[in-house]
Parts: sequence; structure tokens; C-alpha cells
Amino acid sequence: MKKIDEVCKILIDYKSFALFTHINADGDAIGSILGLGMSLEIAGKKVKYVVPEPVPVKFNFLKNFQLINKDAEKLSNIEVGILLDAADTNRIDELRSHLEGFGVTVNIDHHLTNGHFATVNFVDGNAPSTTAIVLEILEHAHLPINADISNALFAGLLTDTGSFHYPNANRDAFLYGAKLLDYGADPAFIANKIFEMDTMPHQKLLGLALLRMEVTDRIAYSYIMRKDIEEFNASDEDTEGIIDVMRKIRDAEYIVLFKETRKREVRVSLRGKNSADVRIIAEQFGGGGHRAAAGCTIGEQMQEAINEVLSLIKEIRKE
Repeated sequence: MKKIDEVCKILIDYKSFALFTHINADGDAIGSILGLGMSLEIAGKKVKYVVPEPVPVKFNFLKNFQLINKDAEKLSNIEVGILLDAADTNRIDELRSHLEGFGVTVNIDHHLTNGHFATVNFVDGNAPSTTAIVLEILEHAHLPINADISNALFAGLLTDTGSFHYPNANRDAFLYGAKLLDYGADPAFIANKIFEMDTMPHQKLLGLALLRMEVTDRIAYSYIMRKDIEEFNASDEDTEGIIDVMRKIRDAEYIVLFKETRKREVRVSLRGKNSADVRIIAEQFGGGGHRAAAGCTIGEQMQEAINEVLSLIKEIRKE
């Protein structure tokens, strides 16, 4: 039996599901759980949406967003745990024990480094997004797909391909996008909600990061301190998207944004252009991602984290 058939059989045969995704959830993560969950609910299934805090409010325009983490502690009567868009169970932090407590688990993902840790693993490293895989599953299982589901799935496709800018924006990405439009997705509405609703604190942090940005040896980098976030009355979510503006710089192939999350902890966001593979950088520090977009967390002070990452990039470029 093919993996997709195994997944579809579970979705059809069982009646209740807990859908998990990774910490620092992005559009693909949120779109995957909401898209799959809405379809299962319409089919008469019971669904719980479980996401490590903080949950990104920028995606609150998607239907069922308000159900994320609602009664998430009441999972004892749920039959199946499904983890979407995560290469391993460490990506869901303390929720790992909840997922691993299910007798039946499903792993749906598109990361090449996926550890195939579930009862059934459907991993396609060539898929442009996990939401693209979800669409494939829903079609194969003949499960419902409406405009709300399509919007959630398109949000994941749009964000994980960098608005169809990244190398994973292949022919299949556009074909999946066209399918979602046929099912009722509204690309202009989705793009407006994701990319044109910045807060004032976000704009101030963006300006600060751009002022601090340095470019050396085709590496562009900048940093944001915890005190900067506090000074502008910002939230951690207000730092999202800054790295993608930095990516526009002409003279860089490696783009890095360092964000202090707490004392001696720095979140590192990486973007790559041309032949630069930033995934291998993130993996060296216990993180992961894709060739053009990846991330990790380093337990060091800011300057130490900057030095370690830049040194590694320079070392890899010499090889």
C-alpha cells in the first residue's frame, strides 16, 4: 500500500484527530493544520488543533484559527495524533509527550531531513509546501475542499515559496496554486492579510535592523536585541518578515537575522540566494529548514552567536 493510501485510510477510518505543528509556526504550519482540520470536520470528524505557544496572530483571518489550542488539554479521548510540517517531534517542544502518547500517529511533511518517526509517514521532500501535500491527500481521499480550506492551504503555499520567489517555486507549486484557485482560494485577499498588515512596532524594528545591517563577503546580517523589542512595545511576532526584506539586498547570497529571545538565547533566521544552501548552516546548530530558508536557536550571547554563524558560513564557502 502506498503511503498516501495509508494516510487516507486512517483519515477515513478513524473519527477523532489531534493536529500538531511546530513551534514558531509559519504560514505552512498553520495552513496545514487548519486546511486538513476543516476538511475532517466537514466530513463529520472530531478535530483538535494543538500548536506550541506563541500562536502567530497574523493568520487569524483563516477560518477556525480561533479553535487553535481551544481545550487542547482534553486529548485523552482522541484516537489519532498527526504532526504536520515538522521534521521531528522535538519541534513541538513540551507537546511531544502528548503526540507520542497516541496509539496511531501520522507524520505529514516536506522537509528532506524528516526522521520518519510516526506510525505512518508521508514525506515528500520535493513538495513546495506541506499544504501542497495536504491538498494531494484530500483529493486522494475524496475529502471536502471548499474556499476556506483552499485559503488555508494557499497561505502555506504562498509563504513557504516566498511568494513564489524561492527555488521550491517549481512547476508543481504553480499547479497546486491553480488547483486551489479552482477550489475557491482568493490570492489577493490572502496576500493582503499576510504581507500588508504590518504594525508600527514591526516597521520600527525593520528600520532598526536595516540600519544595523552589514554586508561582508556576500553575507548580509543584522540583529535585534530584547531591549529593542521592549523599547518599541513590540511582540516577537513583530520581528517576522524582516529577514525577507533584508534578502532583497543585491550584494549578498547569505542573509542572516539574529534575534535575542532571552538571556543567552538567540533565534537565527537564514535566507539563501543563488547556490547558497542555508539549511546546512541551521542544521549545524540543531535547527533545520530548506535550502533557501532555514532557522535555528543558539544558546549564546548575541555577539558570540553572530561570530559562530558567520565563521561557519565563511568556512563552508571555502569548501
